[in-house]
Amino acid sequence: MKNLLTIAAVFLMLNVAAQTQYPDTTREFRGVWVATTKMIDYPKARNMTAQQLQKNYTDLLAVWKAAGYNAVIFQVRPAADAFYKSDYEPWSEWLTGKQGRAPSPYYDPLEFMVEKTHAQNMEFHAWFNPFRAVATIQYADVCASHISKTKPEWFFTYGGSKYFNPGLPEVRDYLVKIIVDVVKRYDIDGVHFDDYFYPYPVSAGNGKFEEIPDGAAFRQYPNGFSDIKDWRRNNVNIFVEQVNKAIKAVKPWVQFGIGPAGVWRNKQQDPDGSDTKSLSGYDYLYADVLAWLKGGWIDYAAPQIYWNINHKTNKFESVVQWWNNHSYGRNIYIGIGAYNQEKPADGWGDPNEVANQIKICRKFPNVQGVVVYRSTTLVQNPLKMVDVVKKQCFNNYCMMPKMPWLDNRPQNIDLEVIKRQNEFLVMWNKDNGKKLPEAEATVFYSVFRVKGKHPDFVPSSENFVKNISESNLKLFRKKRFVLFGGNFYTYKIVAYNRNHAESQPSEPIIIKYGKKDAVE
Repeated sequence: MKNLLTIAAVFLMLNVAAQTQYPDTTREFRGVWVATTKMIDYPKARNMTAQQLQKNYTDLLAVWKAAGYNAVIFQVRPAADAFYKSDYEPWSEWLTGKQGRAPSPYYDPLEFMVEKTHAQNMEFHAWFNPFRAVATIQYADVCASHISKTKPEWFFTYGGSKYFNPGLPEVRDYLVKIIVDVVKRYDIDGVHFDDYFYPYPVSAGNGKFEEIPDGAAFRQYPNGFSDIKDWRRNNVNIFVEQVNKAIKAVKPWVQFGIGPAGVWRNKQQDPDGSDTKSLSGYDYLYADVLAWLKGGWIDYAAPQIYWNINHKTNKFESVVQWWNNHSYGRNIYIGIGAYNQEKPADGWGDPNEVANQIKICRKFPNVQGVVVYRSTTLVQNPLKMVDVVKKQCFNNYCMMPKMPWLDNRPQNIDLEVIKRQNEFLVMWNKDNGKKLPEAEATVFYSVFRVKGKHPDFVPSSENFVKNISESNLKLFRKKRFVLFGGNFYTYKIVAYNRNHAESQPSEPIIIKYGKKDAVE
């Protein structure tokens, strides 16, 4: 069955696009973290109905879209619970007000959010906290079916919270099963972890930290290690590699990304570390992100560089440059602490701070985007920060960064043009009529256009018109072009697959609109 595109119908939208001035950023990840732990960003109130929850999300989505963002990183599993229908873990108390209680009237929030996000041509990355099970034991109302009650031997308590023990192989297998279940059942674009692996250290006084009570697991499964710290890092490494393999075995196009602490190691701890003075993920969270990048176990890292540009010990640009130099062929998206502008202090009082940080990130070739923490900041728009970023940085259409190791290039497009009354129809076979694996199949097309006869023009953000997909092609058939005169316009169409890898542009379509319409 042929897909139809009415070129004439898009003409009325072209003048607006042609007047917009774009910076040189044709591909960039522009993400926002949406935290659900303790309802930090979503939902905005307890005990909301299903309709209220849905409206809350679509209202936020409109804010993110208007602000220029193209990716949502949404916390779907904050504490061994779920913002989706799960056969393994209970509904989150932060979704419905009581753990184990489903939304009412019933709906599947994750299915709803993914659908609405994709309708805005934005990516949806499902954010999991893999090892946190009970955030605050003192106040938690944990239901009887929660895994911490059915498998208590899998957990340890530390700092008032309960955690899965990463040293137990059965724990790692269980967590992989949870993640793969979501990958199989939902049309997500990515799986995401933040900086929480082993728990952040809790002070025991006198400059010491409380000991993590995982010695029994160390003795039971030493895996050849004599140092418990190296053993912990290896446990996390095993898990990260295991998750990546499991995701790619099910859906090769689904990305796996991690937002680690902003400092891998300080230079005073390791000659290869950054020129910083901060808690390091490697030494305190047992998270060796460089091992994951080198091993190709993650598709992107989004280090949380939450310091301002002029920080005394952790200079923003210096830390960004360090990550640029340690990307090992994977994508780097810099995590920006925009939330600091909600109560500006210590260098965060400049309305241009976030925009200037984005500009710094763009200096480095291995940094392909940013992720802002957090959604509530975009809603509150302190110091008009959102407006400044939109005007200075996010005022152009852009595609997602490429991931060559995931790319499966779509089929090229063979076009047929038909003149019908006062409109032109452009027709082509989706993927040239072939049934392709889902990773390779086309998921949307982009239309580009320039004024005049320019068959060699290169599709870019400057001449982008609109994205279209199978689901919205019919909309173009219902519209009619109003004749304006005798101008030529040249169009090209590009197909994109799940990883935003593009086909070669189509052959040019040169059309003259006027009393003597023509196709060349």
